[in-house]
Amino acid sequence: MFTYKSTDDNFNVQMPWGNGIAALRWNHLFTNKLFMNVTGTFSDYMFAFKSAQDQFNFELRSGVRDVGGKVDFSWFPNARHRIKWGIDYIYHTFTPTSVSAESEDVVFDTGEIQRLYSHENAAYFMDEFDVNENLKINAGLRYSTYEFVGPFTRYIKGDISKPDTTINYASGDLIKFYHGLEPRISFRWMLPDKSSIKAGYSYNYQYVHLTSLSAVSLPTDIWYPTTDLAKPQNGWQASAGYFRNFLDDHYETSVEVYYKGMQNLIEFKEGALPGDNIADNTDNLLVYGQGWSYGVEFFIKRTYGKLTGWIGYTWAKTERKFPDLNNGKVYPAKYDRRHDLSVVANYKLNDRITFGACFIFATGNTLTLPSSWYVQEQNLLFNYGARNSTRMAPYHRLDLSVTIYDKAYKTKQDPESGDNIQVKKKFRSNCAISIYNAYNRANPFFLYVDNDGDFLSGNFKLSVKQVTLFPIIPSFTWNFEF
Repeated sequence: MFTYKSTDDNFNVQMPWGNGIAALRWNHLFTNKLFMNVTGTFSDYMFAFKSAQDQFNFELRSGVRDVGGKVDFSWFPNARHRIKWGIDYIYHTFTPTSVSAESEDVVFDTGEIQRLYSHENAAYFMDEFDVNENLKINAGLRYSTYEFVGPFTRYIKGDISKPDTTINYASGDLIKFYHGLEPRISFRWMLPDKSSIKAGYSYNYQYVHLTSLSAVSLPTDIWYPTTDLAKPQNGWQASAGYFRNFLDDHYETSVEVYYKGMQNLIEFKEGALPGDNIADNTDNLLVYGQGWSYGVEFFIKRTYGKLTGWIGYTWAKTERKFPDLNNGKVYPAKYDRRHDLSVVANYKLNDRITFGACFIFATGNTLTLPSSWYVQEQNLLFNYGARNSTRMAPYHRLDLSVTIYDKAYKTKQDPESGDNIQVKKKFRSNCAISIYNAYNRANPFFLYVDNDGDFLSGNFKLSVKQVTLFPIIPSFTWNFEF
């Protein structure tokens, strides 16, 4: 659980979250060419955001519980041909937003907890085969279905000419059915100069949405299911890359480009608040649009010598367009990350001591901050700038480590010759000392707006404050092998 408290602002935050999982798997080998895998799964994800400032307390809870199973078959007709097929099923129980709020002795009515239920099914077939020594093809087809079911109450908002109405669905009633085909294909073509070309295309449906309740950077993302109003997301992605090894395979390099188009994305309406769904459905607060993402990835890896490691860099752009948001103009997604750099290095001093270092740099997330404020009927109100027009500070940190191994062999006297011989140990150990965030970078986790003074006295002012997650953290680990 993450906890933050500021005595200066009388502001504190608690964020408990977690995921309980369980799985049971059974494998069966029919022949040396046919294999079956049966899996049963359970997961229970919970997220909460609790905040208090002055006399006002607010709590948001969200969760997803899944129960499912799948059966997969793998068949290997020959060494150059692999076929897989199977079916899977998941029963979803969503609690998108459960909200409570109070101020001193006043408890606000935020409505009853709403739960949404659905069945998700899929069947797939995949064929991977080597056409020849140079060409490998992987092709597949997946058919997915989704059933949004009761119990559920649909609130239909009226207008001047007609009153509000409701539709009640009993447990198990089918409210909406969706389905679709999801093809995919990829290939690898080997070139004579220790290089290859890889490319792929896929089309997918996604029946679970991720959206945020907050116009700023507070971590209040929630998972929301497909309903009769919120249609499933669908998107396609294409990628192509060139891969080459150098200097007797001591260096591996690659460059890849990709493009992804997405439809039926969801966001909350401008100014929507968690309490707005009292006697209402959360999806009545949503708007719908499209998005796209594209970029290029560079990678180089050294696998030989005392110094090994790799460098990966991605330039990417992720944008959204909603007719009902940002005046219909294109804006960057919350998790748009223009630059993403990772550098990993390991140095083997000798057989017993290894040093490691990892540096990460990433462009900060976007957010929407107030551009101005005003007072109306003694209420403080804000004007906001363009959606996601502000970026948080970049994220970067350096991690260092050293690992010390014990001796792999011990000296033992040969009982026959009496000579000293080296015998490999059956019991081994090593210890690792590491430093996370070695230069104590204050990376932003989220921002919040704080006010000071009294606007009636003319000394009122606003400020944006940053909450960081992890400072410098040393650690010690002792590992055993036997």
